[in-house]
Amino acid sequence: MQLRASWSRYTLYTLVTAIGALFAAMSPGGVMLAGAAPTAGRTGNAAVSGGTPAVPETAAVAGASPDASAATIPPAPGTSERTVTFAQLGQTNGLRLRGTEGSGDVNFGVRLDQSVASALLRLRYSYSPALIPDLSQLKVYLNEELIATLPFNKQDGGKNLLREIPLDPRMLSGFNRVRLVLIGHYTMECEDPMHSSLWADISPQSEIVTSTQPLTLRNDLSMLPVPFFDRHDNRDQSIPFVFGSQPSLAVVHAAGVVATWAGAIGDYRRTRFPVSVGTLPSKHAIAFVTNETMLPGLDMPKVDGPTLRMVVNPGDPSLKLLVIQGRDAKDLETAALALVSGRAALSGDATRIAALEPLPPRPAYDAPRWVRTDRPVKLGELVENPADLQASGYMPWPIRIQLNLPADLLTWQNTGVPMDLKYRYTPPVKPDDSSMSVSINDQFVRAYRLRSAGASTDKSHMLVELLSDGTMADRREVRIPAFQVASRNSLSFQFAMEPHKEGMCSQTITNAARSAIDADSTIDFSGLPHYAEMPNLSFFAGSGFPFTKYADLSQTAVVMSKTPDKAELETVFSTLGQFGRSTGVYADRFEVLDTTQTERFKDRDLLVVGGKDAAELLTTWGKSLPLVIDQTRRVMQSQPQGYRGDGAAGSALAASRVGPARMDAQSQGALAALVGFESPVTSSRSVVAINASSDAGLLSVVDAVDTQRDAIHGDLAVVNGDRTASYRLGNTYFVGDVSWWTRIRYHLSSHPILVGLVALLAAFAIALKCFGWLQRRAARRLEK
Repeated sequence: MQLRASWSRYTLYTLVTAIGALFAAMSPGGVMLAGAAPTAGRTGNAAVSGGTPAVPETAAVAGASPDASAATIPPAPGTSERTVTFAQLGQTNGLRLRGTEGSGDVNFGVRLDQSVASALLRLRYSYSPALIPDLSQLKVYLNEELIATLPFNKQDGGKNLLREIPLDPRMLSGFNRVRLVLIGHYTMECEDPMHSSLWADISPQSEIVTSTQPLTLRNDLSMLPVPFFDRHDNRDQSIPFVFGSQPSLAVVHAAGVVATWAGAIGDYRRTRFPVSVGTLPSKHAIAFVTNETMLPGLDMPKVDGPTLRMVVNPGDPSLKLLVIQGRDAKDLETAALALVSGRAALSGDATRIAALEPLPPRPAYDAPRWVRTDRPVKLGELVENPADLQASGYMPWPIRIQLNLPADLLTWQNTGVPMDLKYRYTPPVKPDDSSMSVSINDQFVRAYRLRSAGASTDKSHMLVELLSDGTMADRREVRIPAFQVASRNSLSFQFAMEPHKEGMCSQTITNAARSAIDADSTIDFSGLPHYAEMPNLSFFAGSGFPFTKYADLSQTAVVMSKTPDKAELETVFSTLGQFGRSTGVYADRFEVLDTTQTERFKDRDLLVVGGKDAAELLTTWGKSLPLVIDQTRRVMQSQPQGYRGDGAAGSALAASRVGPARMDAQSQGALAALVGFESPVTSSRSVVAINASSDAGLLSVVDAVDTQRDAIHGDLAVVNGDRTASYRLGNTYFVGDVSWWTRIRYHLSSHPILVGLVALLAAFAIALKCFGWLQRRAARRLEK
């Protein structure tokens, strides 16, 4: 009887669906996308609301779909087209939609200086062949508005499909969200909402294509950092630096301060600073000019003090120039510091800086993007949005927290990093295998079972049921193994809850399960001292250490040629931008020196950027360098000696120690290297040199630090195209400060044979002393 009733309902549903499809086909415009114009050429049941027919991906690429060719139409004059994949938008593994109402989001942005002429969602996906077509579909939302419903056909189940869905430009803003919701059913009878056949996978190669036109913005300093940086644009940054003439070292310092600021606000984006001298690029740019070095074609009055201006690029009215202007280089440094530190007070098209007092020097290890190591830190301090600590569903995405640490933390023989973990969750209705697991850098740390309501086996803590939201609170003391901690860490919490159903036809399970990590949970790195073996280029590649030990770079000197060329300047600015990205704050206290100012190298960590003059300086230091590169000459040498490589966070040195005792070769080929060694001027100070045989080689090292970070170790990283090989050939030294007892134990631990010999000698000496004492005591007794 029940089967007959279900079949009747199914027959009635099919009849109603067919009648609806007939009326839709008879209507003039058919079924249309909300807010979009009708699309010609839609046919049959394969047509999506406002989209194109679903076809296998290979066929779509071959042009089998007539509507798919619309996306290949060249953009109209004056417009530019941008294609970005879901992987580039942060969904590197795509979206995995599971259950009867699985959903996933993808966020994308539109720059403030651009207007969207047209937009398209090119969706690549597949779905379970077990889904019932008449009851299952994929809903597409744009900014919480339903824009399309994609039907599931039986014959396309399990195939890679391609849909192209127009996006209404009127619905787009600076920040946009595409949400995909799976409505899935696999049976007409009572079903399990968590059944394994309820799935749809969205490919990370799905794309959002936008055609934009430039907008002319007003000249207003209050808009900064727009248009040079737009937080809605997730692409890498390119901010041209323009100079009226060959910049002096003081002007380079002013531009370097701006570079650290741009790198800091760029966050995860790579930032490059192409250099122009005397010419204006066809992009938004930042210009550095004095009264004596004005830019040709840029008509501006002379100034009587540090000045910031926002002006129109004479070559293109839609482009802006931020002009940092002054009477001399000192004024430029003042104006640059006003830009990076007092941006909130800037407005209008021009601002003259009457007075500026810089902040005092920053203490060590206080970079805003680094976890504090002098006190316990609340997890709420490590996220931008409190919602990042919450999750919903029975198998939600892990809650992830980024932990950036100083690279020189000594983790040797540490019992672990303590974490006072507080978390809340919807309690299971009865005891089961629901759990919460803790991992760091995708390495398992600990798992805890989630208790049912009212259950408790832990007498040391009280479980409080929060009546307001129906969740249960719990608290654990976790110790993260110190050897699992590196400079860059991802701390994750994975909740896994088991749904409960008393029978096949019980009430439907929803995503009512909630879980959260309390913001006042703490993690404490204050027990780890600062002590590390150097040189270690993985520290430099990972966080800019040792230069970024002081976020304002107060103990750093940049060494370059007296008259640096464009490639050398871009290398310096890009490296300083990487420092700002690591610390999250601008730097203004570094020095810029030329290779002849060796007397000022004392008590400084040196960043040497290799032009011709820098190569000559490195040659004079060649006895302690693993590699020296000139335009035609390469000198490579090693100084074998034991080293540890297990003492500090992230210092597992996967660098080869195989190398020649010495090799002197002549070559015309391109070669570049990143070299680390102890400063010949001051002991326990570091030198990192970017050395190359050509200008392009210098920039390839900067790119390798971003894209091949994991391949950079030891004291020498040779960059040849897209390949990087690392070596350890030179002497090592130690930086940091620990107690004398810890220092002795640490260094002796790497020489177990020596420790054994010392122990034997000590035992022998004690035995001799005891033997002598016993002999004297026996002699006294005999005398009596």
